[in-house]
Amino acid sequence: MKTIRTVILAIVALSFVTIAYAQQYPKPTGYVNDFAQLFTQEQGKSLNDELVAFEKETTIEITVVTVPWLNNQNIEDYTRGLAKEWGVGKRDQNNGVVFLIAPKERKMRIEIASGVCATLTDNRADQIRDSVVLPRFKAGNMAQGMIDGTHAIMQALNSDPANTEKSTAPAQQLREWTSDDTKILGYVLGSIAGVVLLLAIIVTLVLRSKARKYVLENKDEIASQFAEAERMARSADVKEETRKKLVKLKRDFFSIDNLDVTSEGVKWIEMREKLDSMNYSLSDIVSDIKQEIAFAEKARKEGPELMAKIPGMIEAAEKKLTEGKQSQEAIEYLQEARTQYVQAQAQQSGMTVMDWVILYVVLTSVMSNVEHAESAHTYANTDHSDDYSSRSSDDSSSSYGFGDSGGFGGGGGFDGGGSSGSW
Repeated sequence: MKTIRTVILAIVALSFVTIAYAQQYPKPTGYVNDFAQLFTQEQGKSLNDELVAFEKETTIEITVVTVPWLNNQNIEDYTRGLAKEWGVGKRDQNNGVVFLIAPKERKMRIEIASGVCATLTDNRADQIRDSVVLPRFKAGNMAQGMIDGTHAIMQALNSDPANTEKSTAPAQQLREWTSDDTKILGYVLGSIAGVVLLLAIIVTLVLRSKARKYVLENKDEIASQFAEAERMARSADVKEETRKKLVKLKRDFFSIDNLDVTSEGVKWIEMREKLDSMNYSLSDIVSDIKQEIAFAEKARKEGPELMAKIPGMIEAAEKKLTEGKQSQEAIEYLQEARTQYVQAQAQQSGMTVMDWVILYVVLTSVMSNVEHAESAHTYANTDHSDDYSSRSSDDSSSSYGFGDSGGFGGGGGFDGGGSSGSW
């Protein structure tokens, strides 16, 4: 009897755990669900209205979600579980997309259902993540990163042409085909082919002439940009990897820089495309150089201040962790912060001015781990039964959602497609 009773109690306990786990996701309050409070009321309302209009036009359901905590899950499992729980997308079309951001963990995920993965591919989602979302996040503008990222997702999905209705004009009665018709058709087709060939030759000559003019007029300006980039790259704050990229690009530019009006056998159209590509690449390298120099200046200015500030932060966190319920995760975060700070102190001894660039990265990681420790401790000592409930309707600017909470279309097909990232 004792064994049976033990088994029954274990089953009941497991049932409670399962129920609790199944209820971990919040309830949707619109297409934009800002549980981490990153949007202003105007931003959230505007983006929600755009997503409502997009769903009416395409039937595709996109939801933007920010959460204060991933409940100790990885970003992929949490997003996929939320997508299935909410049923994002239409039931028989599986055409849902979930764009989820967890600012505490500094992670994001674009989850794509099977019905739209052929248009919004994983590679396209990676491009949106790397070129649109993460640069805004790293610059500290999270709301704009989410807005721009959502617009890029909508644009990618809109690239799939809509099905067009076929015309059903009544069939006309045709007369019998004759040999004269064949001769006429041959003459017409030959004439058309001749005209097309002539136009192709003319267009090619015109494009080649314009490309030649474009290359010769713009290459000197880009050469000046290279010279300015090389001047900036002499700074000791610029990474060696960035310098190598610049050197390689300058080497490729040499073949264009030597062109003049007397050059023969040049494929000018290809040269124009190559020049434009180099211009874009050079702009990216110049941007990297400026960011690296700015980061080094910031490290040297703020590094000593941060080094002096961190002991007090660690001490305050240690005191906080002794209060209330203990969190193993918080303890591990704080231990990692202590270890990193000891390493930073060891590096500080006898270091040069340039060493602050390296040391600053370590110090910011220490500060981040201290903040994570305090957040984990706070979470362990907080009742989360109401984490995602809507707040007072009297304060519309503090609501989590910005639209109708009627729910989504009950779709599925979330089988792992998408893109994850961190910053």
